Amino acid sequence: MNFQVIIIGGGPAGISALLWCHSLGLSAIILERAKELGGQMLQMFHPVLEYPGFPNKSGHALRDDFVAHLQAYNLQWRLQARLDEINLPDHQVIVDGEHLTYDALIIATGASNRRLGLPEEEKLIGNGISASATRDQQLFVGKNVCVTGGGDSAFEDCLILAEVCPQVTLLHRSENFRARESWQRDVFTHPRINILTNSEIKSINQQEDKQLELAIANRVSGEQQQLLVSGLFVRLGMQPNTNFLRGQLALDEAGYIITDRAQQTSLANIYAIGDVCRPVCLSVATAVGHGAIAAKHIAEKIRRERLT
Repeated sequence: MNFQVIIIGGGPAGISALLWCHSLGLSAIILERAKELGGQMLQMFHPVLEYPGFPNKSGHALRDDFVAHLQAYNLQWRLQARLDEINLPDHQVIVDGEHLTYDALIIATGASNRRLGLPEEEKLIGNGISASATRDQQLFVGKNVCVTGGGDSAFEDCLILAEVCPQVTLLHRSENFRARESWQRDVFTHPRINILTNSEIKSINQQEDKQLELAIANRVSGEQQQLLVSGLFVRLGMQPNTNFLRGQLALDEAGYIITDRAQQTSLANIYAIGDVCRPVCLSVATAVGHGAIAAKHIAEKIRRERLT
């Protein structure tokens, strides 16, 4: 089966690209590996304040409006789509054993929460380890917790958790923090927030009472200590979902896809949009804009080719 445009990823960038392809008269489909569309919007439990026209809606509610928009036009997408193979030079993907070809490919696979990389981490996600204080705050009322990270998300989580937890420990691998200054002031002066700098978690051991024993090492002095907490919030930033593209496209040092102003990658007719290409601003609004830019450029390119 051939499509003019195949979009890999059904977050806000991919949804926007599909809508714009429809508006521009291009046959297109979204291939999404998850059980539902939405991408990172499904992890936004707070109001998405910066997206115009939808004040005070959570990411999940905003996603519902996006999907309703797709349904209104009877557009095509596949959920739980298993990408067996992607052959960029031949303009072909194999999905669930089916060969699909395209004139242009839009990669919108986004980014995911960076993890500690410890062997015991995976089994503890949702069982003591969390990535969202907004979602899980009430699970830790009256309990001591630890947050690891140095950016906005880590500092915001500390302040949210300090509302209900007697002690919140913020652990960061250096002395330099990326969080906005106002949140740094609030965290550094909060009586229930303790700061450990130049520190990293070496291992996690879950006790019989479900508490987590964290083995922490100071990266400067080498000193080690144990910290017993009921919850660990891993807020280490994001990493792009691009492992399946290594060796096929130009990526930067962190694995993000390199694009030009039209969202074109290092290969002709291959585009990347949203968080997968390290936008200046990580937001739903930016992702939606990327989708429009890529679809418009593809439509113009196809139109020019028809005229020649």
